[in-house]
Amino acid sequence: MKTKLFLLALSISVIAINSSCRKIVREAQDTLTASDNEQAEGISDDATAIADNAARLGNQFSMRTDGSQSVYEALSQCATITHDSLSSPKSLIIDFGSTNCLCRDGRYRRGKILVSYTGKYFETGSVRTMTFDNFYRNDNKLEGTRTITNNGLNAQGQFFWTINANNMKVTKTDGKIHTWNSTRTRTMVAGQNTTDWYDDEYLISGSASGINGRGENYTAQITTPLHRALS
Repeated sequence: MKTKLFLLALSISVIAINSSCRKIVREAQDTLTASDNEQAEGISDDATAIADNAARLGNQFSMRTDGSQSVYEALSQCATITHDSLSSPKSLIIDFGSTNCLCRDGRYRRGKILVSYTGKYFETGSVRTMTFDNFYRNDNKLEGTRTITNNGLNAQGQFFWTINANNMKVTKTDGKIHTWNSTRTRTMVAGQNTTDWYDDEYLISGSASGINGRGENYTAQITTPLHRALS
């Protein structure tokens, strides 16, 4: 009887240990996925802010900008901006050169950000598409396509945009690769009646799916809209 009880206790202990191990592994996988996703979205959002500020720098077309001083200065030292306002769609090229340039925000960049656009930031139906030509930030390579579409006004009279990230890929400095697709909705909840970016506020919702740097599939969902105040 004691032997049976001992074996039962041992079995329960083994099950508990295995369950704990699986939990630890799952948490580690979730942490890696969250880290990969944060880095990837950060690099791609950074590229979007650079494109917006390139437009602002040359006063070339009316787009709302992130406006952060660090991103603005990153352009002033390193990037050559080429704008074609005659083609359809119009285009903007931000070229950091073929070798790393230490930008004033402390990050190294090289390669090109390519932007095509059909209208202004607040023009309903306007589409902005971004691609990348050997573009690196701190030796992390970014590839893929980001498309930002102005959907006009929602029922509350707020402008909102759809941001589709398709076949996105970050090749990290350690050689690991993170790929993903995402769809996000960005709704402007404050600041649309002024020309200053500083009072702009957005709610962001959406989902993503991809493969993290360890080759594991994942999905992610924003369950509560994220509030971003550009100030």
